[in-house]
Amino acid sequence: MQLFFSLALLVSSLAYTVYGVQTLDLFDSIGRPGPGYFPLIIGLMLLLCTTINAVKSFKERAALLSEENTVSDEAEERYVKDTVVVVALITLFLVTLNVLGSIISMMLFVGLFLSYFNKGKLKFNIIYSLMLPIGVYVLFDILLRAGLPKGILSGII
Repeated sequence: MQLFFSLALLVSSLAYTVYGVQTLDLFDSIGRPGPGYFPLIIGLMLLLCTTINAVKSFKERAALLSEENTVSDEAEERYVKDTVVVVALITLFLVTLNVLGSIISMMLFVGLFLSYFNKGKLKFNIIYSLMLPIGVYVLFDILLRAGLPKGILSGII
């Protein structure tokens, strides 16, 4: 399952990079970096990281198969459950992004993600769920003027 997930991330990273390069200009009319510059950098870093991860997963799976060891059914079920939870949370985030706005959607996503994967650390989870989206908002909306979705906060911020 880990190998297939790694390969899916690699394909998604490649699709993101190709889409960003195809749809956005790398340079504006006067030769400065344009809107396609940032997705290209992120896409290349994603490709590098997901390629390394996929190769590592392939080597681990090959080693397991050569030793004839198998992952227990319980562990495999756990991976499937975790994957379903992550996909559901990402879907919820994407559905709520334009309606609730970027800050609220990110807070909801990070809070639910941490409450599932980082159980027992309520104080840390709450602080992180508040600070990360605020930091992302300040960076992208205020400093870089990328224009994140405002949602229900459109009249306030």
